[in-house]
Amino acid sequence: MALPYPVILVISPVAVGVVYALRLDGIYALPWLMFFTATASSVYGLGVGLTLALGSVGVLGLFRSSPQDYLVMGIILSLSAYLADQIGRSLRRAHHKARQLTQLQGVFMQGLEVLPRFLNREQLLRQLPTMLAQLLHGSLLRIWIPSGAGQLTLLENPGTASSEISPSPVVQRALQEPGPTWSEEMGIGEKVALPTWLGFPAPTGPYELAVALRVRNETVAVLQFLRGEGWQKQEIELFSRLALAMSRQLEQLHDLELRRLLLKVADHLTSASDKRKVAEVALRYLLPALDMEAGVVLQYRRGTLRGLAWRFPRELRPQLTPLARKLPYREQGLVWQTYHTGTAQFTENYSSLPEVIPELKQLGFETLVAYPVHTRDAMKGRVVLVLGTRRRIAWTPSKQEILLGIERLLSSALERALLEELHKRINRLLTEAWSYPSRQVYRHILEAAVDLVPGSDAGSLWVRDGNEFACEAAVGSVWDCGQRWSEATFQTWYAYDKSMASRGRPRILRRDQLVSEGRGANLCLPVSHQGRVLAYMNLDSLHDSEAFAEDSLATVQLFATPIATLVHEIQSRAALEKAALTDGLTGLYNRRAFDLRLKEECERAARYQYPLTLLVLDLKNFKPINDRLGHSMGDQALIAVARTLSQTQRAGDMIFRWGGDEFALLLPQTPKEAAAVVSNRILEAISSICIGDYCLSANIGYASFPVDAQSAEVLLQIADQRMYANKNKIPDVATAPPDESNQ
Repeated sequence: MALPYPVILVISPVAVGVVYALRLDGIYALPWLMFFTATASSVYGLGVGLTLALGSVGVLGLFRSSPQDYLVMGIILSLSAYLADQIGRSLRRAHHKARQLTQLQGVFMQGLEVLPRFLNREQLLRQLPTMLAQLLHGSLLRIWIPSGAGQLTLLENPGTASSEISPSPVVQRALQEPGPTWSEEMGIGEKVALPTWLGFPAPTGPYELAVALRVRNETVAVLQFLRGEGWQKQEIELFSRLALAMSRQLEQLHDLELRRLLLKVADHLTSASDKRKVAEVALRYLLPALDMEAGVVLQYRRGTLRGLAWRFPRELRPQLTPLARKLPYREQGLVWQTYHTGTAQFTENYSSLPEVIPELKQLGFETLVAYPVHTRDAMKGRVVLVLGTRRRIAWTPSKQEILLGIERLLSSALERALLEELHKRINRLLTEAWSYPSRQVYRHILEAAVDLVPGSDAGSLWVRDGNEFACEAAVGSVWDCGQRWSEATFQTWYAYDKSMASRGRPRILRRDQLVSEGRGANLCLPVSHQGRVLAYMNLDSLHDSEAFAEDSLATVQLFATPIATLVHEIQSRAALEKAALTDGLTGLYNRRAFDLRLKEECERAARYQYPLTLLVLDLKNFKPINDRLGHSMGDQALIAVARTLSQTQRAGDMIFRWGGDEFALLLPQTPKEAAAVVSNRILEAISSICIGDYCLSANIGYASFPVDAQSAEVLLQIADQRMYANKNKIPDVATAPPDESNQ
């Protein structure tokens, strides 16, 4: 059982008194005086011990001793005071360090117990200073967060003037180097107010220890500890272990947060009905997860990137919305580089880039990312996700991991939505095709292909007409639809052999393979039916020679069957319509066709303000041929007249077998003055036709729009009256048009 210091201090003088009372020599009092002096020196310091040593020498004067004995005993008492002081200091330091280690071990154990209670990274980091401050008395803790470009930002706490504090070199080293870093004393540049150390002398200056918290080799925070004395090896080891435990917990929290985020995004993407809803869901969760202000999902369409969805702060909408709606084509720039290369572009200093969008630079955007949303077989970023903020934020691996996870979900959902859109558009074309004239059907097909085939900006659709291909629709200014190409010319343009075309294999030509200028690349799709090419569809990229890839080929082939079906049906319908509107004997248009075209041509002439002349003619001497030579010879006579009229036909003129031996001609853009010349030429040609002993002639009547009449009915009536007047050799009773109000 150890005696307390106060007991020793009391017993020692009493023992000296007993020695004196027994009149013993001073040598017997010396040990007790040594105990007294050493104990006082150990507890109260060397100064008190030396003072008591001198006092003890005076006490020894009461005993019988020689001067040499007094000197020796004085030296012995002084040495005992000194040695006791040194031993006491060592014990106090050991005790203090033991208390510190015990305290740190308590912090470590309590930290391990508390860490799992936090639900997210931000909550843990913000609560960490309060938690450790309660456990580490007499120390100061700061938490620094990486903010991009090697910079650190102090995690703000209430009452902290963070703008006035900058990270020390020790903190900067901890950001770059693994393991803890420390200094014996901080630099002169910062004054730190440390808590008072209870029970010990005030510290002479602040000492620093910095420990980095890392998640997958990424520093997410730096803990800076400040106190008034240096650090022990055991303390540094404990702090390292605590930091490692915190890092593991932060990594678990990161994984947990990422899984929660991805599950939530996947759930909402599943219910998104179209591509715009899909893009909106992705932006709704990405912006807060990455601490971004603004975001847009852009899709390439006809030479521009157009926004599917965007989210902007209210004050930035007037400047950013036009860019989101339509971003014109550029060779360079953050977003267009992502489109061309299909790789993500990150920046934390956007304003310093050589190619910037002036509006973004003016608004002060610094942190941006252009991230490609990869769809199946796409080598380019057909869809680009753009996120940004006006603050400088580091694109850390954890942020990039979040971005990658959501991009994969967005890619899958967007691919599904785009495929649904493609099939719906094609089905709608097939459903609605028969409600449009054939030329409008062709244009609707082509416009859908230009919109939906990745990389296309313009195009044309060429449909077989005999041994030629006629341009039935064009989008953009690349193609001239006023021309026709022979089958051999198109085979040369297609550049593959004929068997490839008959199997409907698409081909791609790039700028260096194209003879014609004005396009970067061309995709040609031959549309075949039963081994015969019915049509060619050309799609063009105006700028990019690498615009078309496997995804373009996969998409364009989906149009092959609908185009083949529609072209075949349209041509069949046209053949039926032609049969219904054509005279079976002569091959000319029949009376039904005449009624339709007369009305259409009169309406067109009225719309475009040009003259239209109608000629009607009745054959002379046809009845004798039919009656005396037989109906077969009469048929031959009608065929000869039809052939003769066709040979005299000008471009744009229309010839009809009106009925029996009557014919009609519609002459667009022909005034009344020219009608007599045309009539004489027709009469001369018909007069040269002889069947047996009979030569044909004709009675011709004509009327012009709008000189003679302003409607189709009156125009026909006047021309018919003039023909009968000529036939009966009576005066022209219809030289002036009748009152149309009475018709």
